[in-house]
Amino acid sequence: MKDRYAREVINGFPYPVAAMFVKLRTDECLDPGPNRLRYLLSTGEAITRFLGVVNLCQARDFAETARRVPPHALRADFKPRFERIAWGTWLHLARESLRWLLTEPQATVLIPEMGRFFFDPPSTDSRALKALGELLTLRNGLSHDKIKVMHAHEFQDLCGRAQELLESVLEALEFLLDYELTFISEIDVEKRRRHEPVFRHRLMRLIGNSGDFEGDRHNQALPLDSHAVILSHPESGRHLNLDPLLVYEAKAGKAPDIFFYNGMKNPEQADYTACKHGGNFRGSESERAANLAEELTVLLQMFGDTAAIPPMLD
Repeated sequence: MKDRYAREVINGFPYPVAAMFVKLRTDECLDPGPNRLRYLLSTGEAITRFLGVVNLCQARDFAETARRVPPHALRADFKPRFERIAWGTWLHLARESLRWLLTEPQATVLIPEMGRFFFDPPSTDSRALKALGELLTLRNGLSHDKIKVMHAHEFQDLCGRAQELLESVLEALEFLLDYELTFISEIDVEKRRRHEPVFRHRLMRLIGNSGDFEGDRHNQALPLDSHAVILSHPESGRHLNLDPLLVYEAKAGKAPDIFFYNGMKNPEQADYTACKHGGNFRGSESERAANLAEELTVLLQMFGDTAAIPPMLD
């Protein structure tokens, strides 16, 4: 990968990916060894989780609006896998959610380029998807005890292979530079006589590796969802709410950060893990506890083995 593109990933990719990838450029991770191997694999996992979040949320929205039941390949064992979610489950959900949407004539995919990233026509796994799978296999073949006794040449070989796979994935994801991840904190309404209302969105741009998120204000005729992480395509106006799988939390964690859903005992006791420095928190500790539990319950009902046609939205 060219250094110029690496800098574009660090500065222009969605924060959950860029915040992990930048670790590979730090002094302690430059040389082949346990630290570099850890962050090569962790970046692959962060990418998989992000894609899993996006595609599952797309599938949820389509099931709700079109009142369709997801296919068995997506619903089979959903509850136990979702409750104990891991890298392999995120990869499965990302692939099967998108596979379903691409077969539905009525479905509109937020990121059309995602189809090429996951599949080669007609529906075989792409080179990039196979690379993510190989990174997962590499990680599953390691243990703390095995790493402790590895020799320098073994780290050299594993780091070289992992870097080759990760670079092929990142290069195939170049289209993410055209999309924007934001957090909508507040929406104010301005309505003057003889004029349509204007909705003023207060937002933070979750782009690049820094946790000092750039603020902005944006006026538009229709409101987006507030207190939510939104993925959008600025040119077309298409957008997707990633709640409750990717959330911004300012108080419940160790520090304000973006957090991934990371499994649960029940919707009221969901675990969230930070993308960078926020530690972990339990959903019940958030000011949005009731809303998070409600949205997680919707996912369990929608994708469970006994899923029914979703009710019509209000």
